[in-house]
Amino acid sequence: MLAGFLLVALQPAALLGQTDIEVQVLWRGRPATEAVVELIPVEGEARALKPDTVLIDQLHLRFTPNILGVPAGTVAEFLNSDQIMHNVFSPERRGDAFDLGTYPTGESRFHTFGQPGSYVVLCHVHPEMAAWVVVSESRHVGATDEQGRLRWEGVEPGEYRVVGWLRRRVVHDVQVRIEPGQTALTVEMGR
Repeated sequence: MLAGFLLVALQPAALLGQTDIEVQVLWRGRPATEAVVELIPVEGEARALKPDTVLIDQLHLRFTPNILGVPAGTVAEFLNSDQIMHNVFSPERRGDAFDLGTYPTGESRFHTFGQPGSYVVLCHVHPEMAAWVVVSESRHVGATDEQGRLRWEGVEPGEYRVVGWLRRRVVHDVQVRIEPGQTALTVEMGR
């Protein structure tokens, strides 16, 4: 019996009905850079992931990356790599404000994004600095690259909502069906 259990545990995700999906996001027919897209199950709850940590660096008076899509529970490490002091904060919108204070070069401060929604992250010292974080109830969330692409791993077949964020607001919300073995999805926003 134990050998059979180990065999099942070692099977690739595709054999268990899961697939990795390459997503192409378009805005009015062109690759959508700086977009965030979520894949949210229509029925049931999104399968949780172990909380992860992402790095948001402060370098050359910029947050890098300046756009992220993360699952709820993600911890953000805000590293100050500039040779000047920075402050990291997010204004209150729904009781989810935070202020990590002002700190010097080489130090990090941490914040856990627990509540789904969109957050603007700013610096009190340098008002031109801004980042945007979309926190999702789904583990299938991400920001597009320069070609308007992102990748979701371990997607199970089924009915989902695809929610697209652009310029800090929802601009796309449609229902799709992910078929067994499907490896690509095109999301066309702004039509």
